[in-house]
Amino acid sequence: MTCSANATCTEILLQLLIIGLSNGAVIALNAIGFTLIYGITQTINLAHGDLFALTSVLVTTIVTYFGLYSGVSPLLLVGGLTLILGAAITFGWWLSVGIERAAFAPFRKQTQRVSGLAPLIATLGISFILYQAALTWRLLLPNWRPGEHRSVPGIPEFPRDSIPELLPKVDLLQWLGLKGQVLFTLKDLLVLLLAVGGALGVRWFLQRTKIGKAIRACAESPELARLCGINPDVTIRRAFAVGGALAGIAAFVFALYYTHPYTQYGAQSSLVAFAVAILGGIGNPIGALFSGLLFGVFAALSDYFLGGQWTPALLQLLLIVLLLLRPNGFTKGAEEASQQPTTRDAMTASPTAMRSSFATRLLWLLLVVGLLYPVADDILGLHWQTTMTSIGIFVLLTLGLNLLLGFAGLLDLGYATSFAIGGYTAALITDRWGNIGSALPQPMNFLIVLACSALAAGLFGAFNGLLTLRLRNDYLAIVTLALSQVIRQLIINFDKITGGGNGISALPAPNFFNYSLQTPLERYYLVLAVIVVVAFASQRLLHSRMGRAWLASSEDELAAASSGVALARTKTQAFALGTALAGIAGALYASCFTYVDPEMIDFRLSAMVLAMLILGGTGSIAGAIIGAIVIAGYDRLVIPQVGDWLAHLQQTGHLAVAAAFDVRGLSYLSFGLALYLTVLLRARRSANV
Repeated sequence: MTCSANATCTEILLQLLIIGLSNGAVIALNAIGFTLIYGITQTINLAHGDLFALTSVLVTTIVTYFGLYSGVSPLLLVGGLTLILGAAITFGWWLSVGIERAAFAPFRKQTQRVSGLAPLIATLGISFILYQAALTWRLLLPNWRPGEHRSVPGIPEFPRDSIPELLPKVDLLQWLGLKGQVLFTLKDLLVLLLAVGGALGVRWFLQRTKIGKAIRACAESPELARLCGINPDVTIRRAFAVGGALAGIAAFVFALYYTHPYTQYGAQSSLVAFAVAILGGIGNPIGALFSGLLFGVFAALSDYFLGGQWTPALLQLLLIVLLLLRPNGFTKGAEEASQQPTTRDAMTASPTAMRSSFATRLLWLLLVVGLLYPVADDILGLHWQTTMTSIGIFVLLTLGLNLLLGFAGLLDLGYATSFAIGGYTAALITDRWGNIGSALPQPMNFLIVLACSALAAGLFGAFNGLLTLRLRNDYLAIVTLALSQVIRQLIINFDKITGGGNGISALPAPNFFNYSLQTPLERYYLVLAVIVVVAFASQRLLHSRMGRAWLASSEDELAAASSGVALARTKTQAFALGTALAGIAGALYASCFTYVDPEMIDFRLSAMVLAMLILGGTGSIAGAIIGAIVIAGYDRLVIPQVGDWLAHLQQTGHLAVAAAFDVRGLSYLSFGLALYLTVLLRARRSANV
């Protein structure tokens, strides 16, 4: 450690400790609400982070609207902050209850076939809807100007605003007469006291109040609680209300402490709160407090000694380790909670549905349509072949995820990671100006490129499978999501090899035995040929011994194991083959579009492929293809066409109201609604079967 002349090493460590404890206090407040909700539902709420983020923006918006600043009278300042705190609590309360009503309550009314995956995916859709609300909120901020474009590559346009410093910054150490370079302000103390008070208050609430005892009873056993006269539905809703109120308090403290809502939106932002809840023990507010403080100190030390670019990856790695070693933290029953045998989820189709002759005839029909499309495109003058090639790559990704979720019942929320690994593998070995590609013979046969990309992604998938063998589906989904964030950060950090945030461009076109596929038509038929091979291979694989083992293990692991199915090998094979297909799709993307960048590993891509699969029907090969065509076609064809049409109407003055509609800007809303509604309809249809 390097110490300056003005600050000793001890003072630097003390300052880092203070910064970490203050940051950790905010994390702890949010995690206390998260652990309360997870403890009673045993399902991860991926929309909780968006709730916190939106509430923080609400706080700064109200402060700006009323013009509060530190120079106003103390009575007015205290009164204003009290009202804002009440607004934050109320907003978090009702938004959390709304999430419960939309993403959890509908699935509790279904049969036992609906497992935790249905509400998990539903909260993912709601997460995108709330993210869209954040993007739209940006238009209402006082510092926004019409026509302004503030996007920075890699940074989403979420609401940004700043507020005056309202909490006192009195240096308590100097006030006490202590000398040194360590700064410990009154607002640091207030944040810590709020976190401690919140943890103690929730602990008292759970142990002493009637509602708290009911929440604990439902967390232990909803069936026994119902027999004792407790209504689980009402109790769960109350737990969500309290958890949302705590998130509102955390957002209030966060906004006032940092004076601006620079926070990460999306489901990824829930991972830190989940990691803190796991470390502290599910349902344990005191444990969440201490683990939140520990996370804050860890992040501060990492920022100082390693650099801020490594902290996100290290935090995600810590989450993975916790889930693998102590999934319920340092409490009893960890193994029981995370290693429960799984049964077929409502999101997957039945084996009989997947073997229907209608599905086979539909595959042949899709093949004929795919072969004849370029003729129709040429006759109609659409010039959509490049767009259709990108849609074809989405079809490949959906077919690969179908092997995992549809056949084997394994949910990989970080599926785009394998896509990026395949793409970067192809880029590194074919880039003639790169460190690796320049040492290899060029041009390289594309069959070799496909093999290398499939092998790299497949090995990563096998590692993923081995890593998560003992985890139940929702924990598995979170580990794969966290691992994807680690890989993304590594790609950005190792910029000398991967190009960092800029990626790698000017890649050569696919080359087969010194023949380069330069035209969009040639690349379209290349992707179509791979789709045909993968689709019919998947159909044959379903009837093979391996396919039957996947189906048996996804139906009931205990029954499959008793019938001689090797669960570990079966899951690992599914991960390896499913991710290998994603690697092939990544290689096609890199070669057909001649570039790769870290956006290939974006979480939205994984969620988008998941929505395609659920819409078409998990387990159905033809359904997966149709679902991918519908959603990718909407994203790549419908939205741009409608956007251009509305822009033309606005410019010509034929429809002035068109200025109010920005379909491109509402893509997250439509995508989130599609994901939520499809999982809701699929779960209800499965429950009625």
